Amino acid sequence: MKLKFLGYFLFIAGCFIVSLYAQFPGKMAAKYIEQTFSQINSQIKIEIDNVTPSFPPGMKIESILINYADTPIARLENFKSFFKLFTLFSDTVTGSFKADIFNGIISGIVRVSKEKPREMGVETDLENLNLKNIHLGKSLSDGRFSGILNGKVTVDFKQGHIRKNYGELKFMDLILQFPEALFAVETYSFSSGKIKFFMPKQNIIKIEDCILKGRQIDVQTSGEIKVAREFQKSILNFKARIVLYPMFFMNAGDSVPVDISKNESDNAIISLKIGGTIQNPTITMTQGTK
Repeated sequence: MKLKFLGYFLFIAGCFIVSLYAQFPGKMAAKYIEQTFSQINSQIKIEIDNVTPSFPPGMKIESILINYADTPIARLENFKSFFKLFTLFSDTVTGSFKADIFNGIISGIVRVSKEKPREMGVETDLENLNLKNIHLGKSLSDGRFSGILNGKVTVDFKQGHIRKNYGELKFMDLILQFPEALFAVETYSFSSGKIKFFMPKQNIIKIEDCILKGRQIDVQTSGEIKVAREFQKSILNFKARIVLYPMFFMNAGDSVPVDISKNESDNAIISLKIGGTIQNPTITMTQGTK
């Protein structure tokens, strides 16, 4: 008799799960997620076609388009998120997520408060993202870059503003191509690099340390970006120390400034000040070093 009742229970539970999956209001859920996210940060908007339930308790989304200041910047494919059941009845819902992006993987933990004003915290791991697939928008389309990105980023939002943001990123096989040649060299390649950053204020990104190592040049820089609503108009304020190797001088030829002098190793060290905006940066040499 007990086995009979257990069989009835499993049958009813199975029917309920199948019915829930078949009748799940995916379009409505997608709109709700979009509206909730817009309350966290008005400049970042997401577009979702449909949401389907998954097991263990969570959701699956085929594709999520992320827009910043009305510019598409990324698309998450095969997005899967799972919620911790015991948090569904608490003030803050906690879950994990994983998705494909830029031929790599993004995964992490997210915490979202139920009460208004909305708060959200995201801890993200980046694995082998291919930078050449990142869309910069029309205003920055003249520049090119590629390489492989790994790292960790943590962001907390409160009342639609970034309350805390910091991270550490690592690069491999990084290539930067500028629309205008710098010392007659348009393309610079780096075998490795890393960046540490944080946001002390809503619109300020502090670069604590940025190190790039290559065969032509090594770069070490720090400073800040004052973020504008249109990201390409964000203001730059950086200082950089650059080591120029013999291969750089071979590529630059006669375009090297006369006040750059080589040392006994045929290398040169210069200091630069970088200002202007992301779209139109200005680079000033502050000293030549023998």
